[in-house]
Amino acid sequence: MLPHFGDIGTMILCCGAVLTGFAGARAVSLRLGNPPLASPVLVTAIGAVVLIWLLGMPQARFAEATAPLRWLLGPALIAMAVIIIRSRPLLRRRPWPMIGAAFVGTIVGVGSAAAMVWLLDVPAPYDAALTTKSVTAPFAVAIQGRAGGPVALAAALSVLTGVIGTLLVPPLLTALRITDPAARGLALGASAHIVATDWLLRRDPDTAAISALALVLVGLMAAVLVPVIG
Repeated sequence: MLPHFGDIGTMILCCGAVLTGFAGARAVSLRLGNPPLASPVLVTAIGAVVLIWLLGMPQARFAEATAPLRWLLGPALIAMAVIIIRSRPLLRRRPWPMIGAAFVGTIVGVGSAAAMVWLLDVPAPYDAALTTKSVTAPFAVAIQGRAGGPVALAAALSVLTGVIGTLLVPPLLTALRITDPAARGLALGASAHIVATDWLLRRDPDTAAISALALVLVGLMAAVLVPVIG
């Protein structure tokens, strides 16, 4: 069971454990060659679940204690501008195809989630969380938080979607003989967002820049679209 700590002590304990776990997961992922299943985001999330279970801590208390880390999601997303800036020449040459591709990706992602909810009669709160599965975690958290939806569940589904997309989309693109870096970056950023971008960053920084741009565009469009269909 969790010993008694004050609010500050609990915050330091939980935030420190998450940050330490992420640093360790990142080192292990690098050592293994950065496979999607060893995504630091996924491994840290699983570690957090195990930590909550071992300490017997209510999920609400853990969420409250790690609030400073959720606040950092915003600055982390803004920091992607450093990566996106690499794609400026391509964006200047082909702005409308890239924006159009991101728009179609948003429609497909959000629309498929809405169709799944309707066809399977998914109950609340899972229905709301599914609508943001195709956007990166910071956007999913922001959209659900503003709508009063299940923030933690939405973030978990976003990460899971990213891992599955990073596993399946690259082989599919290769099988379809799609080798253009811009096309691959757009596809991965729109379908597997931050997990795919992190994976690409260690293999092809230029393609990662396009992927980062795609995930931001999709997130912005979903922030407008999800409340409308919700």
